Amino acid sequence: LLLKIKNATTVEDAKAAIEKAEDSLAIVGAWRNITTLRQRDALVQSAVDFFVEGRLNVALQQFTEGFNTLGLLQDIRAHPDLFRNLFVEDVEPLKAADLSAVFQVNFSTPGTHKREIESQTICFWRDWLIDVEDGECAPVTLENVLEFVSGSSSIPPNGFLMQPTIEILPEDSGKIFPEANTCNIVLKLPVHKDYQSFKAQMCNAILWAPTFGVA
Repeated sequence: LLLKIKNATTVEDAKAAIEKAEDSLAIVGAWRNITTLRQRDALVQSAVDFFVEGRLNVALQQFTEGFNTLGLLQDIRAHPDLFRNLFVEDVEPLKAADLSAVFQVNFSTPGTHKREIESQTICFWRDWLIDVEDGECAPVTLENVLEFVSGSSSIPPNGFLMQPTIEILPEDSGKIFPEANTCNIVLKLPVHKDYQSFKAQMCNAILWAPTFGVA
């Protein structure tokens, strides 16, 4: 929220961002009405000071003392760009291959008719992720898909605490939309006879989900 306030290019945009963060700013004693971008900068600095000099001060001191003991503090300060990747995560756009690899598929016994249906459905799923990545299912994005399943729009750096899994709904269930359990991170895919039908109903499910556009 502070970044939105800081990056606002007009007073009106800054005020709108401040309004959204009013409760948080009030808690740290930084909330105030502004009429200029200079006042905006003062508000942001006040909020930053609260965290750096107050709430996080002890932790930062321990952090710097630790690196100073190791003899790295001076090098970090002299060459911050070289050490940036060690401390700041570079957020890259989610890719279809990454999202597909996150899930473990619960297949039935090989050689059965049920396994054949499941394999076809998983092929549809992977093709659909590629279409989403390529923008062919706009406004649905891969982030929307992940949020539908897990409640998160990004894959945690260390992975999810629970193994995300995919199950296939029974062929005779009559269900045409996917189902998700965000607590256990389980995605249940519907069975469709053709890809276009699968694609259409997957997109509809994401678009009609209560969380669409929230992340």
